[in-house]
Amino acid sequence: MIEAPPPKIDPVDTRSLVTRTSLVRDLRALGVAYGDKLLVHSSLASLGFVVGGGRTVIDALLDAVGEDGTIMMPTYSGENSDPAEWRRPPVPPEWIDTIRKEMPAYDPLLTPARGMGSLPELFRHYPQAVRSPHPQSSFTAVGRDARAIVAGHPLDERFGPKSPLGKLYEQDGKCLLLGVSPRKCSLYYLSEHQVGRSPTVAKSAPMMCGGMKKWVSYVDHQYTGYWFIDVTEHLLKQGIASKYRIGDAECISLPARKTVQAVSQWRLENGI
Repeated sequence: MIEAPPPKIDPVDTRSLVTRTSLVRDLRALGVAYGDKLLVHSSLASLGFVVGGGRTVIDALLDAVGEDGTIMMPTYSGENSDPAEWRRPPVPPEWIDTIRKEMPAYDPLLTPARGMGSLPELFRHYPQAVRSPHPQSSFTAVGRDARAIVAGHPLDERFGPKSPLGKLYEQDGKCLLLGVSPRKCSLYYLSEHQVGRSPTVAKSAPMMCGGMKKWVSYVDHQYTGYWFIDVTEHLLKQGIASKYRIGDAECISLPARKTVQAVSQWRLENGI
């Protein structure tokens, strides 16, 4: 008689258990306070087993800043651009005119965030969420100062002083990296406008103008990010940035004004 093999036992989940309560506690340890204005770059998967998923993370962030605070996330839509510029991957040349004709205009409500992860895409659907009008590099905010921070996002300043990043800087907000690489830190782009070295390039995007779709041209900066890891290490060594582990993720808090000033100075000193 052949005996049946023993039943297979699935391995136990070894991820950290993360809850709304534990997230608020850990955000406090990272330096988040009531009334803060936070730019959040995040990776849900890196945190561990989050009870309730992305909604729990967003609700915890809103709990941590309270009614007087504001949460902002990047909700970029880079595909709203000239298909002739696409490189990852490029499209056949014979497709370009058709894509330009058929591509829908940017709509803050309908245009999905692309390549940003599940949290920003969920966040832009939250009650009272306000999304900035930039067709390629929008930010979405929820909270007391949401509209003031993201409204009026100039085409030629997607990461400049008049952009949501610039307003976060003016109001001395903070940037949180929740389990994401410093390579994702959009706050660093603001230094391009203080250093003044980046060349400009012509861009275009489909937008609604007077009730009709039009391809609108504007001037953009060529932003770089190859130095983001190095400058983050510098900020940590200087005590400007702080680090704390939340669940399974290494998280970093950056005060906006001090960070951009320090990054600009570091770039000038290092010729970057």
